[in-house]
Amino acid sequence: MKRNGIKVVWLVLLIQGAACENLLDETVYSELTPGNFLNTDTGKQAVLTSAYGNIQMRGHNYLFLSAHTAQEVWNQGGSIEALLTPLTNFTWDSNHQYFNDAWGGLYGAIRDANIVIDNTNSADATALDKQLNAEARFVRALAYYQLYDWFGPVPLYLTSTPSEFKLARATDEEMKTFLEKELLDVAAVLPLNQTQYGRATKGAALGILAKFYLNTKQWQKTADVTGQIMELKKYVLVPNYKNVFALANEGNAEMLWVIPASAQAGHNLVALTFPTDYPLPQPNQQVFAARSYFFDSFVNSFEPGDTRRDLIVTEYTSTSGRFTKLLGSNQSLSGKYEFDPNAAGAVQGNDIPVVRYADILLSRAEALNELNGPTQAAIDLINQVRARAGAAPIQLGNFTKDSLRDRLLQEREWEFYTEMKRREDLIRHGKLLSNAKARGRNAQPFHVLFPLPITELNANANLIQNPGY
Repeated sequence: MKRNGIKVVWLVLLIQGAACENLLDETVYSELTPGNFLNTDTGKQAVLTSAYGNIQMRGHNYLFLSAHTAQEVWNQGGSIEALLTPLTNFTWDSNHQYFNDAWGGLYGAIRDANIVIDNTNSADATALDKQLNAEARFVRALAYYQLYDWFGPVPLYLTSTPSEFKLARATDEEMKTFLEKELLDVAAVLPLNQTQYGRATKGAALGILAKFYLNTKQWQKTADVTGQIMELKKYVLVPNYKNVFALANEGNAEMLWVIPASAQAGHNLVALTFPTDYPLPQPNQQVFAARSYFFDSFVNSFEPGDTRRDLIVTEYTSTSGRFTKLLGSNQSLSGKYEFDPNAAGAVQGNDIPVVRYADILLSRAEALNELNGPTQAAIDLINQVRARAGAAPIQLGNFTKDSLRDRLLQEREWEFYTEMKRREDLIRHGKLLSNAKARGRNAQPFHVLFPLPITELNANANLIQNPGY
């Protein structure tokens, strides 16, 4: 984090306070006056809103960092090809824009969260202060969790006024300890339900904690926290798979945490999926020249009757009336996120799931298998997800521990395509590099982490680059 980035809010406030020294200057009274703004409920909530905005921005960029590096999709066309092709081909470097955007956005969320935390942790904190404090700590933990997933251990800034603005990277153990404690602490404080959609809840904190435990292979803790989530009796599988992602059904009971979007502040995911001659449902919608395609091997892997495949577009009739078959040429498209009728051109308002209940069930099944081998309890969890998709149940007697592990990875691919899951799943199963090599990519062991952005290395001499870059 840069010194200037941390102090920018205070700089703005000081400028406003000093700007009236000239007799010709107009005196402007504002809640942003130093010493007042952050002591008000409105001020604290405004900064927290900024933190949420930073943690949730650019959902399609986050998706591409997973989908393309995991060989879930490949890309062609448009100016964005210069950004996506290095991700697909494992030729990225520390100058890549997405790494810089991700680092800057997440540390922006951390900066804002720290400001809220520092101004809501007094001994006489009100009930609202305690609520805002817990939400800010959740946002900060989520930002650090995502940074850890992509870059490994990073500098831990835990106050808005650090004594040292150029920290070295934390150790791996320090990162894990911090993330676990923060998420456990805020889960004990956050409400089960929020009055405003998109704000942190107990389920969101426990859901992120479950994914942290899963991806760090802490199997017993994964089993424990997923069991705790199930015992909340708040989350269920939406009966129809398509409705999980429907715009009209956003905020449904399967979602623990999402990247919320609107047509005014959304993403270009759909516009970066469909071809320019695709018949758009409404004239206010727009697509780009760039496309992300599924490989035929994935589309053909679904079992007969599995409705999850129905959200993959394998053919279409163009605006000129030309029939185009996509399956057979590695060009099938994800239709998981529908066209938004309120789209502002290429900007759509579809929420992107981060943790949903199906993930909790399959994560628990994976943890149980790693702890005890195949059990009926694990099989039943998998079959709940399969039943919703119309797939036939699997049988306990057909699996060893190793084969059930492989089956779970396959189930997760079918269930979570276009949801930012594939990269972390392949890394956990030790298959990210082998899958990439099977596609002809020059994947090396160091590619399991992304490089720290070169701009951050130049700004902070105490940062050490990940090996291999």
